[in-house]
Parts: sequence; structure tokens; C-alpha cells
Amino acid sequence: MKRVIILALLIIVLSGCTKQIAHEELRQPSPREKASVQLTQKGKQLLNEGKPDNAIRLLEQAIGLNPNNGQCYFYLSQAWLRKGIYSEAKEFNRLAEIYLKDDKNWMIRLEKQANQIERMGNNAP
Repeated sequence: MKRVIILALLIIVLSGCTKQIAHEELRQPSPREKASVQLTQKGKQLLNEGKPDNAIRLLEQAIGLNPNNGQCYFYLSQAWLRKGIYSEAKEFNRLAEIYLKDDKNWMIRLEKQANQIERMGNNAP
């Protein structure tokens, strides 16, 4: 009898968990979130083209649309790093870590970026 009760409770708990997971997976990004992602991608492209000032303008707009966009903070850090403004690069790296802490791959990238900021900042005049 105890096994039946435990099994029934387990089924109830697990069914609630799957509904929550399914609900989270079905949630569509808002228009602001979509626009933020698009601006972030364009900012990344501008960085790759060697245009950090233009990238910063777009990435700041992306943050204004969605302040939870951790990837945007990463690219802002990268832009400031390319400009040689290490205090800004360090701060945006810190913010990116807050929003990307649950993503192992991004955390590896953030650690590499932080090391680069530290190295370059220490070698600055």
C-alpha cells in the first residue's frame, strides 16, 4: 500500500514538472527580446568588421530593449576591450557572467575574455 501511495505521489509531482518544462519551452520571446537579439548579432558583425564604436551604439540599444541579454554584455565587453578601455570591458564581462552563469560554454568564453582583459589591462601604460 505504501508503494502505491509513493508511486502515485511521484507521478503527480513528475507530471507537474513536465507541464512546467513544457510551458517554458513553449514561451515565445517578446518582440523586444527578438529585436535585442537582432541588434546583438549586428553588433557582433560590426565588431568583426573592426567597428567597435558602431557596435557599442547598437549593443547599448539591445540592452535597452532587453537588459537580460547576457550575450550582449559579452560583446559590449569585447568592444570596450578593442578600444582599450579596460575598466568598461571588465564591468561588462562581470554583467555577462551574471546572465550567462548557467551556460557552461559561455562561461568558458567569459573566463577567456576576463583573462584577456586582465592581461591587456596590466600591460597598458
